[in-house]
Amino acid sequence: MNVSALLAELRERDIRLEADGLVLHVDAPAGAVTEELRAVLREHRRALIRHLERERKRLEEADRRGLVIKFSRERGYVSLHDPTTGEWHEVAISDCPPWVLEDARAHRRRREERR
Repeated sequence: MNVSALLAELRERDIRLEADGLVLHVDAPAGAVTEELRAVLREHRRALIRHLERERKRLEEADRRGLVIKFSRERGYVSLHDPTTGEWHEVAISDCPPWVLEDARAHRRRREERR
């Protein structure tokens, strides 16, 4: 099982992991952590810690960047940066409220002024 799939399965079961240096903290409902699960966590501990650290850094960067709204390279779309996940989303201009388009235009003007 890959680490992403393992984390997704654990999160679905309301089992949360946190990396603290080389220590993996487990927060789970009573009885959720079986001996089999403990063995899986021990086996994948280093990979889980690396994955959680990458996630943490990506989310910190997303939070630092904040909400970004800009016109997409794809004509007729706006790109939105979600500061809670760090993901970019493409949304059709026709589905956007006016304030989103105003922000996209402002982003374009700022970028052009820097050139």
